[in-house]
Amino acid sequence: LFCLSQSGVEDTAAECEKLGATAHAFVVDCSKREEIYRAAEKVKKEIGDVSILVNNAGVITAADLLSTQDHQIERMFEVNILAHMWTTRAFLPAMMDNNHGHIVTVASAAGHFVISYMVAYCSSKFAAVGFHKALTEELSTLGKDGIKTTCLCPVFINTGFVKNPTTRLGKILEIQEVADALMEGILTNQKMVFVPANQRVALFFERVFPERALNILRKMTEIKFDAIVGQRSTQ
Repeated sequence: LFCLSQSGVEDTAAECEKLGATAHAFVVDCSKREEIYRAAEKVKKEIGDVSILVNNAGVITAADLLSTQDHQIERMFEVNILAHMWTTRAFLPAMMDNNHGHIVTVASAAGHFVISYMVAYCSSKFAAVGFHKALTEELSTLGKDGIKTTCLCPVFINTGFVKNPTTRLGKILEIQEVADALMEGILTNQKMVFVPANQRVALFFERVFPERALNILRKMTEIKFDAIVGQRSTQ
């Protein structure tokens, strides 16, 4: 387990051990490439090859673009997409040698649908979805059909990650239902896991409906959350 905080990684490791698993925890700043590489080497030496990689780290600053500070934008990209590349580059060689493994990209519904006050976050998650799709295609081209890939794209989850989210249509997800959907996706080798699944219909609508109809649908959905608006960044 890699995690940004000591308490977070220890809590997760403890939960795994309660289920009878052996867990090894490492505190790693996922925004720093060299820390990821050092930790990956330690894992390979002390534990062995990794066969399932779940890229789950994420950060967000909910604010309009001009209120978002430069370092906040940089950190969202460092953690939400660049870290996926560094961890994959660290653990993929062994998977390639064995033609066996599974790489999971935890993205977001914000990797397919845009929303105000999340410009940088949506951009980083669109990149994560693109990374998953491009990596999947490349592994196929290289003939590494034993390495599977899955991308998880949930809507808002009740974790406090985004403050006070509400929506007129649909619901705020609970952690367990998202985890269950991801596990099913991994076990059945699903390429793209939407939670809820009806996002596939919304994605189809976005591709075929005229802009006027899409605007009506957005107003009906009425997504709200706490965000910083109108406080211009001083960089």
